Amino acid sequence: MDDEVLKEIESYYNKENLIALATADGDQPCVRVVTLISLDDGLFVITGARGGANTAKVRQIKENPNVAFVLQIQKEGKIGNIRGEGTASIIDDPELKTQIFKEIKWTESYFKSPEDPSYVLLGINVRSYQYSIPGTGRRVMVSVS
Repeated sequence: MDDEVLKEIESYYNKENLIALATADGDQPCVRVVTLISLDDGLFVITGARGGANTAKVRQIKENPNVAFVLQIQKEGKIGNIRGEGTASIIDDPELKTQIFKEIKWTESYFKSPEDPSYVLLGINVRSYQYSIPGTGRRVMVSVS
């Protein structure tokens, strides 16, 4: 059952998804809207345009890598959501950073190149989902292995 639900959840991901991402700022949550990139079975967030590795988001993730996000979804006009919980990490792989830089066209509006020191790529490793199935009022919890 979990595999079927995971496939259904993943079917909602586009290459670029607008999400609310929560990090921890000390003992307080900090939520911001970002683009979740779904590419090659991975989830990523590009950040750093206003400060590189010194942005609040990156500092918070270095201090506490636990994150959560919510993606609002629709099916047949009914609204639901996907809530993911997991960890975020800074991706240093130059090939992956270049691939994503080239795939996501808006990066050129914020960064000079994939080598731009303010271009920071985060990887999101989801450990569980809470899936609110559109139009049903049902919520399903799924662990990711």
